[in-house]
Amino acid sequence: MVDNPRGRSGIVGPVLPLFAGLALLMVGNGLLAALLGVRADLEGFNTVVIGVVMSMYYVGFLLGSLTIPRGLVAVGHIRVFAGLSALAAATSLTYSLLVTPVAWGVLRFIVGLCMSGLYVTVESWLNERSSNDTRGRMLSIYMLVVTLGLGIGQTMLGIADPVDSTLFILVGILISLAVVPVALIRIPTPREVIPVKLSLRELTTTAPLGVLAVGVAGAAGGTILALGAVYASKIGIDAALIGVFLASAMLGGAITQYPLGRLSDVVPRRRVILGVSALATAVSVAGTIVDADSVWQFILIGMYGALAFPMYSLAVSHVNDLMPEDKLVAAAAGIVFVFGIGSVVGPLSVSILMEVLGPVGFFWGLGAYFLPLVIYAFVRIVFNARPDQSDFVSLPPRSSTAAALLAEDSDDD
Repeated sequence: MVDNPRGRSGIVGPVLPLFAGLALLMVGNGLLAALLGVRADLEGFNTVVIGVVMSMYYVGFLLGSLTIPRGLVAVGHIRVFAGLSALAAATSLTYSLLVTPVAWGVLRFIVGLCMSGLYVTVESWLNERSSNDTRGRMLSIYMLVVTLGLGIGQTMLGIADPVDSTLFILVGILISLAVVPVALIRIPTPREVIPVKLSLRELTTTAPLGVLAVGVAGAAGGTILALGAVYASKIGIDAALIGVFLASAMLGGAITQYPLGRLSDVVPRRRVILGVSALATAVSVAGTIVDADSVWQFILIGMYGALAFPMYSLAVSHVNDLMPEDKLVAAAAGIVFVFGIGSVVGPLSVSILMEVLGPVGFFWGLGAYFLPLVIYAFVRIVFNARPDQSDFVSLPPRSSTAAALLAEDSDDD
């Protein structure tokens, strides 16, 4: 194989095995997240307990994003990818053997740690294999693979009964197979060390609206992925359709990511953030009103996903508008950290609402995230001058610092 494909017309071919491995990881991860929510509800776990268990994934993800990049320098990308994939696969197979909240919380933490490291590994590889002319297209393909993979995995929930171990075994198989294509490619270690330093104080002072929007995006996306299946199960959606319910949110986000991004390049970005936040709040209120057995449940979660998932990219782009160019990479580490905090707090808070208010607490919580963002965005627009804008940065919500670096480099073209 050729080590350096830069400058060639085809950008996918040299990294096709990497994308194949990533796709298998995403399908397995999407199926596992949907399965755990449904299975935990069927096992009679308390809603708050389910929220804690599912949030442990994001605790592991957050820790991994801050620590695992050092391992890439120490042992190399292929070894890190293979080792973390094997650990994630083994962990997925263990859920059906240890059906207790404590055990599942520990397993979720381990999987989150593994997936964080796997994201960093893939994204830093893609950054190395991209040229200044191909970074934007490479990032777009990466986003497509991540989104479609998670969505396909969620729809696979109806393949077998979630009560038995079949789906857990399928997840283990998918994640294990992800190692095969990656182990067959020879790619040099990226030349740049992935930054892990962050300055939250400077980031918050420079771009307070962007930081709040990143946290809200983490809370909203984390809640959908962690508790969406629990909500669907509690309102009586058939197990075979719960995956479709979750995938509707992912599809909505995939459809609106680019149009909202381009709109924010024309209309002041803060106004787009305000509009998206207001619409997300309205959709959430509508979700508390419609009948539980109505098709509107699927439509509204799709509409909410179409607004919530692109918020991460809008927020990152707004931060990039305000941060000095020499501090964009350091800001990326802070963004990942804030997103991780939001992803932990979101499912925990909504699980409490669902325990107190019943299933309707799910949509009330989703709306409660965006209402403060609506108010603060309005205040910033009224009392602060409009900042100069850079180009929109489109990122998948489950990305790492390396993806932000990839996006930043593509913006320099």
